[in-house]
Parts: sequence; structure tokens; C-alpha cells
Amino acid sequence: MNISMNMINWIKAVLSGGVKGHFGQYAEDVLIRKLFPRNQRNGVYLDLGAYHPFIYSNTAYFWLKGWTGFNVDANSHSIKIFRKIRPLDVNILSAIIPESEYKKGIRSVNLMLPESTDYRNGISATGTISKDITEERKFFKSQTVPAISISNLIDVNNISSVDYLNIDIEGYDELILKEINFTKINPKVVSIEDYSNKLSELVKSKITVTLENYDYILIGRSGPTSIFLKN
Repeated sequence: MNISMNMINWIKAVLSGGVKGHFGQYAEDVLIRKLFPRNQRNGVYLDLGAYHPFIYSNTAYFWLKGWTGFNVDANSHSIKIFRKIRPLDVNILSAIIPESEYKKGIRSVNLMLPESTDYRNGISATGTISKDITEERKFFKSQTVPAISISNLIDVNNISSVDYLNIDIEGYDELILKEINFTKINPKVVSIEDYSNKLSELVKSKITVTLENYDYILIGRSGPTSIFLKN
């Protein structure tokens, strides 16, 4: 059997324990998991815009360790997969909308999607309910989905405390962040997409300032995701 030198090198690396895997799109989960004790087998996550149990997932590592939590996504195909793979989690099919819209009686919205979604599962990591992003990305495919405000989602599902909060809701991140009752759920770690282009802009962004007001410290950045730790 001929084994290339590259294969031998990979085998050596794996056996050394130096190869580390990740699920997050930009390996965010590698940074996030270091903020929790390695032996913490129980924990709760709240994933807003969960997408898939493994692909681009910042909670997959914790689920494999025995954590449970709440996975929220507006795509019915995504939630169907979550319900199959993570049946002990609470898997919620819903878009998250501002409290002002929910109070007006809005209970459903149009989820806009690209023409081509994941060929295996019919899911999309770029679906949005934002009109601005819809126009920017030129999405024309839509499906009507349930909608709820973040405060009602937390109350209806009796979410009283979480260890890790992930927010990736394509254009509504900043707005919904301001409506979360951090006193009630009190996450130790928060990760959220923030599309500030420079580090100098990032430290002064509305998302960073909002979380600093809740006593969180910006401690990491991976791709477009900012990672905050409770002070």
C-alpha cells in the first residue's frame, strides 16, 4: 500500500492530539467553548437563527457534551431536522420580530430565501425577513412563517436562565438584542453577528455598546461574529 507523505503527516498530527475540529462557520465555537469549564456536562443554550444541528452550528459541541436548549429558526426544514436530531431540545419554528410589530398583532411574516437552498435539506443560512437585506441579496422566493417577539418567546417557553446565547437572525440582530431581558436569562457568553468592517468600528458599534451596558466584555471575534463574556 502506497501512503503519501501528506497522509503520513496528517496521521501523525491526528495521533498527536493537535488537530481540533469545529462546527462553527468561522470556528467561533472553538473560542466560545474555551469560556466554559471543560468538565461542564450540563448547560442550557438559546440559539436564535439555529440553521442546522451541525452545519455552521455554534451549539453542536455543547449538545454533544450533554447540554440541552432552545433552537429557534424561521425555516421549517431546519426545525424538522432539529426535531429529528435533537428531540430533547425545544425546537421552535418562528421568526423573531420587534416587540412593536408583535403588539400590532403581527403573527406571521414572509421569510425570503435564495432560489437555490441546501440541495440536501431545503434549508438556507441566508434567509431573512429584513426588507433591506432581501433587496440587497435579490431574494424573490418566499414562505409565510410564524412570528413572535423575543420577550414573548422567552415567556411562553419559560426560559429563565441560559449559559450561552447565540444570535444570528440576518439583519435583526441589533434590534432584537435590545429587547432581550438579560436580567432574566443572564447568559454567561453571548455571540452575535456584527458587520462592522474595522476593529476600531467594532468596539464602538451599537451592538458592542448595548452589551457593555449589560456588563459584557468583548473578548473575541471570528468572521462576522463578536463574542462577549459576562464581566
